[in-house]
Amino acid sequence: MAVSGIVVTLASDPGLAEQAMAALSADPRLTLGERFGLRLAAVAETDSPRADRDLWDQLHAIPGVVHVDVTFVALDQPAPELAREMENTDAHA
Repeated sequence: MAVSGIVVTLASDPGLAEQAMAALSADPRLTLGERFGLRLAAVAETDSPRADRDLWDQLHAIPGVVHVDVTFVALDQPAPELAREMENTDAHA
């Protein structure tokens, strides 16, 4: 499992920002926190480093999401399994 603390920067256009907020709040992998202006704190939980990477790609594709900063990552996998997962991820990047 991967748990990440993130900060999502929303578009300055209020309509796009609200559209992004709706998409983010509907994603079961995310727990939304405080919103400070255009920035929104959140926690992301995924099953693997690969699923974590897929989530980042999906977040960046949401209209109204300008940027995603990762502030913290915790991986709950044994080291050999994590190493294999990362090798597979790098090979597909």
